[in-house]
Order: sequence, then structure tokens, then C-alpha cells
Amino acid sequence: MNNENIESQQDFIVHVDRSIKPSYPRFFMELIHPELECAGPAEYNLKTDVEQWLNNDQKHGYFVQGTTIYWQLRKYNILSSCLNLQDGLAIQRKGIEVFRKLFMHNSSLFLWGSFIWDSSRGRAIPFLCEKDGQVVLDWEWLETEWKYKHPALHFRKNV
Repeated sequence: MNNENIESQQDFIVHVDRSIKPSYPRFFMELIHPELECAGPAEYNLKTDVEQWLNNDQKHGYFVQGTTIYWQLRKYNILSSCLNLQDGLAIQRKGIEVFRKLFMHNSSLFLWGSFIWDSSRGRAIPFLCEKDGQVVLDWEWLETEWKYKHPALHFRKNV
């Protein structure tokens, strides 16, 4: 294997220090699922160990309420394998090139493992997207409508 192949393989390896809690935005009040805050592997391959999940209506291009997505993530036992804010920050550090290679067809990748109550008692979920050539972490409120370009990121069963 040449150096270029080794380097490109390494581009997708993510390291997360699960012993350190992430910093939340100023509107943060509390985690809805605190047991997921530091969950997940310390190292994983973003290309092979993570997949995107969409609700069936999202797959067909329909708008779906965030609450519907949340209850289905719970019903199908996917929520516990969802990536969280720590993962999002680590992916953000990988940079725009890695992000584009893996996720260029999506507008927003949601990190349901860090689902929060905000200071106005709304519920918000962090997500990653591309903006102005950068990987940006932002928050979406549960009460909005979600579309097909809003998948949840979660770990495959074998991770």
C-alpha cells in the first residue's frame, strides 16, 4: 500500500476522549439522556463504523416532525448508538475535506446522543453541516420539521 492510501485511511479515524465532558452552548439547561453524553468508542473509522439513519417518511422526501424521529430512534433502539456532541466536535476537527468525502450529499448530520433541554425549555439536537467552506456545529429545535437531508448519525451494530 502506498503512502497516499495509508494517509487517506487515517483521515477517517476519529479519536474521542470520553473522559472529558463537552462544552455546551449558553442556552443549555440539561441533557435529556445523560447516559449518552460520554458513550461510544474512543476510536472509530468514520467511513466504516458510522452510518446515517432516516425515518421512512424522510427517505421518501417528506417532512417529518422531530418528535416522530425521536420516538422512532427510541423504538428501534437506535438512540443509544447515536453519535453525540463529543463525536461532532471530533468530526469537525477532521476538516472539510473528510466531511465532503463522506457526507457531501447531506446538508445536516444530527447527533442525537446529545439531545438537550434549552433555557427556554425547548429541546435541541446538535448537528454538523458545511457552511462557507467549513464544518460547522449548530443546533436544531425538535419542534421543527425535518427533511430527507437530516439523517441521524449512529454507530453500526458491530462497533
